Amino acid sequence: MTELAHFLAHALALENQASQRYGELARHLDLVGNHDTAALFGKMADFSRMHADEINTIAKPHAPLPVLQPWQYEWTTPEPPEVGDSSLVGTTTSVRQALGLAIANERRGWEYYNHIAVTATDGETRRLARTFATEEAEHVLTLERWLTALRPNIV
Repeated sequence: MTELAHFLAHALALENQASQRYGELARHLDLVGNHDTAALFGKMADFSRMHADEINTIAKPHAPLPVLQPWQYEWTTPEPPEVGDSSLVGTTTSVRQALGLAIANERRGWEYYNHIAVTATDGETRRLARTFATEEAEHVLTLERWLTALRPNIV
């Protein structure tokens, strides 16, 4: 297995898991009536799905990607970096708190991709990891702008 295929398998798992978790949180919060926060997590799920689609397109020439078992993933966190701790989300989670969680998740995604961009031995892996890190940094900035733009009365 090439370093690039190994990296793409990790990146795809990271984005798919993030999309799944954000989607679960959005559905749960919508069911309990926390619609604004549910909508935010729905947008985050969309971000992750779009990134996974991009990775799938990049990965086509390298298919099939390795199928890794959960213990074979080389995360620096207990779960994929963008998944975060779902126990921090509940029926009273505010939009402001959800944004904080999403910002932390996206920062961990940036840290992961940045780490690969620095440590990979293959030039194409480093280049892609830098590109993905840049995208994660853009997500962080977008979320920080959303947080800054919240009216003071929104918790």
